[in-house]
Amino acid sequence: MRTHDDFSETRKGRLTNRWLQIVLAIALAFGLNALSGIPSLRLRQDLTKDLRHSLAQESVKLLSEIARRAPDRLDNNSWVTAVELEAGENGDQRAAERQSGRLLDAVELEVSKSSHGWLRVVRAGGGRNTPVLTELAARHGPIPPEAAIILSCGTRQRILTFPEITALAEAGRIEEALISALIQVTDDRPIICYVTRGHGELAPDDTSAARGLSQLSRQLRLANVDVRPLTLTGGVPRDASLVMIAGPVSAFSPAEAELIRAYLYDRNGHVLLLLDPGRENGLNAVLESWAIFSPEAQIHEPDMSRRLPDGDIALRNLDTKLHTIASVLATLDLPLVASRLRPVTFDLGSAPDSTLSVWQMVYSSVESWSETDPRQQPPRFDPARDMAGPICMAIAAERRTGLTASAGTEAGRLVVIGSSEIAANARVSRGGNRAFLLQSILWLGGRERTVSIPPRPQYNFTLTAATSQLVSLGWRFAIVPLLIAAVGLAVSAWRRRS
Repeated sequence: MRTHDDFSETRKGRLTNRWLQIVLAIALAFGLNALSGIPSLRLRQDLTKDLRHSLAQESVKLLSEIARRAPDRLDNNSWVTAVELEAGENGDQRAAERQSGRLLDAVELEVSKSSHGWLRVVRAGGGRNTPVLTELAARHGPIPPEAAIILSCGTRQRILTFPEITALAEAGRIEEALISALIQVTDDRPIICYVTRGHGELAPDDTSAARGLSQLSRQLRLANVDVRPLTLTGGVPRDASLVMIAGPVSAFSPAEAELIRAYLYDRNGHVLLLLDPGRENGLNAVLESWAIFSPEAQIHEPDMSRRLPDGDIALRNLDTKLHTIASVLATLDLPLVASRLRPVTFDLGSAPDSTLSVWQMVYSSVESWSETDPRQQPPRFDPARDMAGPICMAIAAERRTGLTASAGTEAGRLVVIGSSEIAANARVSRGGNRAFLLQSILWLGGRERTVSIPPRPQYNFTLTAATSQLVSLGWRFAIVPLLIAAVGLAVSAWRRRS
């Protein structure tokens, strides 16, 4: 009979004990890793005084409002899917990826506190989660290469790009942009945008480069904007959120102009008007009633620093009092890009109107002027006829009047831009054209900027020192570790001798 102190039994027990330890250590590692991936089990406490690592209270409130709109039954917590794409080798993109990743973690943690998590965050790119990207591309179209975060909810999608996130992070407004995008994709009430036709306007279903709106229409659909054609013979439909008039070639009749005027004045309607130089539009009376002046002229830009290599004009001058629409250009630091521009300015001769507010938004350079004689070659400034720069080419106006003025409802709104080229397929993706148009339509549709989060302070520390000062600083940091190492070596040597 073997006893327990037999060497063979002891070796077997030690071997079994070691294997159990290995299995338990592996199980502990995998278990902790699995538990750390569950947002509801995460404990996150911000110890900074200014709570720089936490979401703003406004963000928390808006996320709870989104949770109330979420369906009762969710399919695998995927009412909204947020896909964070992997950055390339670019250093700025990697920095943007880190900031957006931390923000998405904070949002996911906050969402997990609700009764049912409605947000699913997926990391993709570099071979990871390829089926998710394939599904999004099949549902919404190709994913742009500069995409950083894709927010998808049903048929709606919103994309934040790496350049956008980089610019927003520098301004401390990346949290505001992400929460705004979440509100847009989860809002099931679409903005209904009617696009007029019958006057040679740009068409939403036209894929041509010069006269097509197909690319802008696709972006609008992803932003939950329903684009529909409109013939003014029957007036403006009652369900219209706004009317877009994009580059008419022939003039509107007096009767059609009156329909637009009545829609703006009597119904507090919303209109986006894109006018080109050298084209009669028949809407001067409508513009005049809104204190807007758009003469038959073309802005001539002699400053070559304001022109792109292909000859297009890059408009960067913004009004000192930034309107909500123009703020997107300031945030992204992008210009409006077009080749032919028409002046659109405030009418200094208009009668005072306490119900009307007008904002001039984008200007040409100081050296520019409005050329009234396009046949004159080379163009020359004539102080008797031409308007000296800087010249406004985009204007927004708001008026609270008409039949519903006393009811406290939203005001009538009008945005006039002196070029339809910024909306055409050839240039809509250049500069800040797409962002400016989208912001204009959201403002007209009453969904301009539903988030007002204070900008985050940026903590950037720099050290300026001479070489000798850096060497001295390095020795000071090294003294304590060197002393500890010397004491350790001395103790080790003493123990060996003894």
